[in-house]
Amino acid sequence: MASLAGEIERQGPAVPLDDIDRALIRRLSVDPRTSQRQLAREINMSGPTVGERIARLERAGVIRGYTVSVDWAALGFPVLVYIPISIAPGADLAQILTTLRAIPELEELTAVTGTYDLMARFRLRDHTHLQTLLLEDLWPVEGLQRIETFLSLGEVPAPGLLDRLLDQHTADD
Repeated sequence: MASLAGEIERQGPAVPLDDIDRALIRRLSVDPRTSQRQLAREINMSGPTVGERIARLERAGVIRGYTVSVDWAALGFPVLVYIPISIAPGADLAQILTTLRAIPELEELTAVTGTYDLMARFRLRDHTHLQTLLLEDLWPVEGLQRIETFLSLGEVPAPGLLDRLLDQHTADD
């Protein structure tokens, strides 16, 4: 699994943040479409200064993008499935990753420690869709030693995570 190291996204060092940076991140996390002018009014700064701060946070990788929260059930993909994967020794990891990444329903693929090597998360329509995923997309993949299937019963939100971690960041300064 040493070859997996080259595929894992590398983490950078923690970026120092001040109270204004944290306020901007909090406000943008609530509504990423908030204008810089509105942000400037809310934190009593000039628009250009807010723009410079946001640009600095983007360059530093603190803000990695702006996103839309999707209701997957409304789009016809209400089933969330986690599939832990063990890779056979000597298997062609590059080919396995290429094959897995090509599956349209793959939402996330994470390298993990423990009994398994990877944890895949898929968004599916129904039981038949899961059956097709397993029989046609996963089981035929050369080098997969073992997989399991965990069906989600529903997501349990952890509200306030960003605020809690930003508060911890403040305490660690």
